[in-house]
This record gives sequence, C-alpha cells and structure tokens, in this order.
Amino acid sequence: MLNCQLKKLVSGLAIAAISATFCLPNSAVAGDRPIRVIFDHDGAFEDYYAILTLALASQQKSPPVKLIGITTMAHGESYCNNSEGYPELKRELLGDFSSEAGSIDGLTQKVLAIAQYRDAKIYSGCDESATTINVPNKADDFGKPVFGTDFTSVRVQLPFAGKPALEPCLFHQEFMSSPRDFVCWNEFNRTFRDETLRYILPQAQAALEQFQLREVDLIDPKKKAANYLATSICEAYKKDEPLTIATVGPVTNLARAYSYIEENPRKYGCPKKIKLADLNHVISTIHMGGVLDENKADNFDANGNYRLNEPFPVWTEGNIYYQDGEHVFGSHHLPFPGTNFENIQTAEHKKAFNSLNNAEVNFWIDAPAVDKILNSGIPADIVPLNATNFARLQGFAQRIQDNPSQCNTAPAQYIKNVQFANSPAPGVFVFDTLFFWDTLTVASLWNDFLNFEDFADLEITTLTNGDPSTVTGQLPEAELFRRDIGNLFALGRVKNPVRLSLSVKPAAGDPDFKTTIQDFVFGLVCTSE
Repeated sequence: MLNCQLKKLVSGLAIAAISATFCLPNSAVAGDRPIRVIFDHDGAFEDYYAILTLALASQQKSPPVKLIGITTMAHGESYCNNSEGYPELKRELLGDFSSEAGSIDGLTQKVLAIAQYRDAKIYSGCDESATTINVPNKADDFGKPVFGTDFTSVRVQLPFAGKPALEPCLFHQEFMSSPRDFVCWNEFNRTFRDETLRYILPQAQAALEQFQLREVDLIDPKKKAANYLATSICEAYKKDEPLTIATVGPVTNLARAYSYIEENPRKYGCPKKIKLADLNHVISTIHMGGVLDENKADNFDANGNYRLNEPFPVWTEGNIYYQDGEHVFGSHHLPFPGTNFENIQTAEHKKAFNSLNNAEVNFWIDAPAVDKILNSGIPADIVPLNATNFARLQGFAQRIQDNPSQCNTAPAQYIKNVQFANSPAPGVFVFDTLFFWDTLTVASLWNDFLNFEDFADLEITTLTNGDPSTVTGQLPEAELFRRDIGNLFALGRVKNPVRLSLSVKPAAGDPDFKTTIQDFVFGLVCTSE
C-alpha cells in the first residue's frame, strides 16, 4: 500500500484524486498480494479448523492470504504446560502423549503439520506473565477454606489486568464437572479444556500417522506471543507493509503487545514517540467475540433503566446463559429463582459466581484486554455470535464421509474424525451441533461473507467478573452498565474505528448460509481427483 503522505503535497480536488488512487483499504489490494495474517487462538476444537483454513489457503497457487505466525493463548480452552492446567497430571487423557504434546503449543504444531505448512512459527502465550498463588487443599461447597486446612502453591497464568483479576480464586465444585478442581476467573471450565486432550490430540496424531506426515518443529522457544506481536507490528509499520492480526479467543496477547509498544516502542522497532493510533494505516485487527443484543427490552426497561439493576435480571443474548432455568454452557451465573441452583445465592457465592448473565466467552475471559483493543485507535472488526450463529457445522462431517475419493486428505479426515469423536450417546455428536465461529472470522478476510456496520461508539467494560461489588442491585445502573463484560453496547463514550458484523451474506440459493460456509471449507480441505 502506498503511503498516504502524498496527500500533504496537494490540495483541493487533487487530494481526493490521489486518495482514491493510492489509499486503498486492505480488501482492495487483496487481489494484488496476499493478506498477511498473524493468528491468535485459545485452543478450542474449532480454532484448529481455522488454522487449517489459513494454512491451506496460504498454499494455494495464487494465495489470497499468507499466514506468517501463530500465537497461542494462555487462558483459553487448551492447557499450558507446567501451569494451572496441570496437563502432566491428566495422565488418563494424555495416555502415551507427553504434556508438551498435549499443550496448546503442541497441539497447534500437530495441526499445522496436518496441513504440511512450514511458513508460520508458533509463539506461546504461556508463561509470558504468570504468578504463584496459594489455594486451600480443602474447601466447603462455597469455596471457603476448611479450618486448619493446608494450602497448595499453584502457578497461574495472568490475564491483561494482572494478579488482581484472579480474585476470587477458589477451590469449588463446578456445575459441569463434579470433581473439585482449581478455577480462576480467567479460565475456561475444565470440561472444555479436557476436550482438547480427549479429542483433538489423538485425532491430530491419527491423521499424521494415517497419511505418514512428519511433524515439523515449529515452536519458537526464544520469543513469547505478545513480544512477537509487538515486534511484528512495529516491523510492519517500519516497512509500510499491511498486517492483520486475527484473534479468536481472549485478546490478552494483543492487548499486552499494545502495552509493550506504548511503554518502550524503540525496543520493538517503532519510533520513539509513536502512538498506537499512528499504526492504523498499516495494522488492522479482526476478532471473534461478543454478542450484541438487539432487543432493547432485554437491556433497558420502559423508563430507560438498565435491567441488570433488577433483583433478577432478564437473560440477554450470549453463549453463557440460562435456558429454562438450567445451566447449559460454560461458566457460572447468578441462578434464576426456582431453579436447582437457587440455594447458592449467598454472599460467598456472589463472590465466586458471575452475577451477570450475558457473557460471551472470549470477551468475558479478559474484558480489560478487549477494552484496550477497542480504545487503541487501530481498526478492529468484530465478528460476534450474531453472525457466527449462521455458520453451522451440522452435517459437515457426514458430507466428508460421503465423499471418500475427494476427501481422502489429512485435513478432511482430521475434521471428520474430530466431529464424530465427541459422541456421548449413539448417533449424538456434540461438535456437529456447533458452529464455524473462528473459521468464518478468518475466511471473511478474503471472502464477502459478512455485513459490517460502523460501531464507532462501542462500549466494553474495564472490570472483571468475580468482583463482589457487581452483585445485582447493589450498584447504580450507570455503573452496572459499565461492568457488563459480556455484551456489547453502543454508549457514545469513545469514537473508535470499530466495525461489527451482525449478519451474513449467503450465496445464491442458500437461505441460511450453512451451505455457503460449508462449501468454502469443503473446497479447501477436500480435493477433486
């Protein structure tokens, strides 16, 4: 992209002419050269489909995209080695695999090997910022230490807000997994983390062995994720070479990289007095996260009061929520009266459980990091659940199975086997009921799949769940509004270059977009004879 400083040399109509000629958005130059992408992920099962999508597209004859690096997230849906996740203690799931192979970095390397892609190194977010805390060996059902109990020192990964964001950090019994396990507020439920060891790890290895593919050493031990991102951003700025960072989990690594640049820009190759907003003509970002509840009645009552200030608020949009009074997906919420969990509405549990009800996972895990991203002045596209809910996975594994000659490839067989692996009952496939959340996000970089709208006044909280003062009814509505860390609202607080996609663009003849996204992925992972 040519530098727009030429505009300073002319005036009047010439400005518009030169701008129209030279100052093109990334999408306009995509046909001339590949879009350079760094992919940041948290290790959920479908993140690896997005990795395959980027890696395979990067190897096409005329690649629309070039995957140049991958950064991994420390507090997502996969384990860090030698940390709070204790993958080395998951021996019943690891089997003959090492804990390094079962970590998010090890899994990412195996999946890149499935695509036989060698042009992107892996930079770990694990251990970039960590600390040790003491947690009780014995605790009651409220997470309160039993009198006289001993404590265990545990190494934990820190979110963007640092150690204060870990409070409270307790032993307690999860709704979705009966064994007591260590839980902090910047973590996913153990059930989801275990999925990577139970399904992703063995299926990735099976694909490598079936197609006799060698696992390439791609993990860079010398540089951590945020450090790599900061260096890459400054290098792109220095060379005037556009770079897109795509995140599909918590945005901790990117927020930390932004802070590194602000604190010491010259260390990472940026000019001494640069501001983040100065990077906006070269750096762009896209994020899978959040959800916009378009029903104003869910958010505000008839008098304009914010409804989370009610004793029992309505359940607004989000992928962590209550449905018919039952806990259905992910983390903790203040229970609805009359449910099986009504008895935990005590002062102690309000410290340990999310008192809000509409948190989308990626933005919920590290809300201060999201706030940093949205207020950076660097362009940010957001692909929330509103759009990804159209990108259904349903039936995709069966389609691969029904096309054996076309789909006799390692990527296709890996996806098929993962989709069929999580089967709690005959004919029931959990992953097959879910979505191409992250694949849609990265694919939209070079496909006209999404309708984006400007949301320059987007609001995100700077506070974290688990804060005992967020108990419903104890705060004024304006403050509760600020502390809603799951949803996205247009408040008019700041003016930032943020776009939000609330809808998709199906191909002709496809009423619901599912065929559109599945055709796209099928064309990448399967090959014709």
